[in-house]
Amino acid sequence: MNGFFILKSVLLLIALGLSVVSDLRERKIRNWVTLPAAAAGVLVNVCEHGPDGLLMALEGWLAPVLLLSVLFCINVMGAGDIKLFGAIGAIMGLPFVMYSFVFSVYAGGLVAVVILFRRKEFCTRMKYLFNYCKFALFFRGLPAYCSQGDTTAKFPFSPAIVSGTLLQLFLVLQKL
Repeated sequence: MNGFFILKSVLLLIALGLSVVSDLRERKIRNWVTLPAAAAGVLVNVCEHGPDGLLMALEGWLAPVLLLSVLFCINVMGAGDIKLFGAIGAIMGLPFVMYSFVFSVYAGGLVAVVILFRRKEFCTRMKYLFNYCKFALFFRGLPAYCSQGDTTAKFPFSPAIVSGTLLQLFLVLQKL
């Protein structure tokens, strides 16, 4: 394990910690967390790999931001969550952030199922999801999943992002 990996891991943990606190308190992940984290990721990767590090960091930032913007457009994921994935990618690279995203979706799914069962809304929401998918397939488009003001359909996703990213970091550390 080299010093750059340790530095990137510390940056990652700080960004994750600040993001989850901000999201749980304010239901927003602030730009003052994600943008400096992404910039620090670019800087560290340039110091470690030179011009290739710049490309790696930009690829790690840009890919999740572009790909996950679709989820923002249909009102499924918040912009702060997407920028946090971008920062994770800028710090750790594209493969790392893609695995983190997959693990985060699993963690978020588990949280959502628990919330829906506790609220006794599981069957209602599954019917809504089925009808949404049917509508999207029939009309070949992706309308907004829920209305802008519908806070009952959302929960802070940053704890799931933290869980998924920490799992990925643990798996990477096992390989070192």
